[in-house]
Amino acid sequence: MVKGCVFDFGGVMTTLTMPDRVRPVVRELGIPWSVLEAGFARYRREMDGDLMTMDEMYARIFRDAGFSVDGAAMARIIEADQASYLYRNEETLAFMRELSSRGFKLGILTNMCTDFARRFRVHFADFIAEASALVISGEERLYKPQRAIYEVMQKRIGLSGDELCFFDDVEDNCRGARELGWRAIRFVSTREAVAEFEKLLAS
Repeated sequence: MVKGCVFDFGGVMTTLTMPDRVRPVVRELGIPWSVLEAGFARYRREMDGDLMTMDEMYARIFRDAGFSVDGAAMARIIEADQASYLYRNEETLAFMRELSSRGFKLGILTNMCTDFARRFRVHFADFIAEASALVISGEERLYKPQRAIYEVMQKRIGLSGDELCFFDDVEDNCRGARELGWRAIRFVSTREAVAEFEKLLAS
């Protein structure tokens, strides 16, 4: 029986994903988006685990591809990256509140560096208030889909894997949760997530 629901942050609590803000900045600099895609695949999870800073991640990406980016341009890119995660999905907040009113325990499990976590705690304080457990990858020096970070959430929320349902927009992260016995719903929209969850409860 599902007793708890765990929510990802980016793409679940937000309505805009990072490329929409960063892409125009790097285009102005003459850097192909494919350079960033390759770099994110290589480094972003390590940055989320606080194994490197965001500045270091972007410096490595550009160095690997042979691009020189000055400090002012780098600052613009980083601000655009972080600002892109501040677009709130109010439908998800309403869903969380509805679940809480029905007696489900709520958790937030997110890949996020500690630098951005400070902004997250301010701009999404009402989302956080609905959760009884919060796991931020950078603070744990872990990241999804590593098994250990799901285990941290299980311990913090006080439920077993078969009592949890996870909402995440990244399939690899959903897979990581399923490997510990969690149910997992790949998040596309809040409306679809609600429908999938109710179907799960009825099965």
